[in-house]
Amino acid sequence: MNRSILKSVLFVLVPAVFAVLPACDKKQDPEPAPAAKTLNKATLTPKKWYTQGSSTIHDFKANGVYGDMGGTWQWVGNSDTMDIVTKSGFPSVKWKIFYNTDTEMSAENTDNKVTQLFKDKPW
Repeated sequence: MNRSILKSVLFVLVPAVFAVLPACDKKQDPEPAPAAKTLNKATLTPKKWYTQGSSTIHDFKANGVYGDMGGTWQWVGNSDTMDIVTKSGFPSVKWKIFYNTDTEMSAENTDNKVTQLFKDKPW
C-alpha cells in the first residue's frame, strides 16, 4: 500500500515540479526604452542645422549671433521658442523647437506651422 501512495504522490509532484521550474528561471530584463527626445538647449547651439536638401539652414552661433549677415537668435523667455532674425534689418521669425539630439532637431516655423527635421550635416 505504501508503494501505491508513493506512486500517487510522485504522479502529482513530478509534473508540478516541472510546471514550477520555468517560473523560477531568471528572466532577462526587457530592453530599455529608447531615451525620450527632448529639448536640450545646451547642445542646440552653437551649431548649424540643415533640412533635407538644405532648403533651410539654421546657423546658431555663440552669444546669440545667427549666420554671417548680422542676424540674431534668442530664447523667448524660458520657453521652447526662439526669436530669429536671419539678417540685420529683417523681421524676426519665431521657431518652436520640439526636440534635439546631438545630430537631429525638430522645429516648427510658428508663422506657417510647418514642422521640419534638421540634421547637423547636409543630407
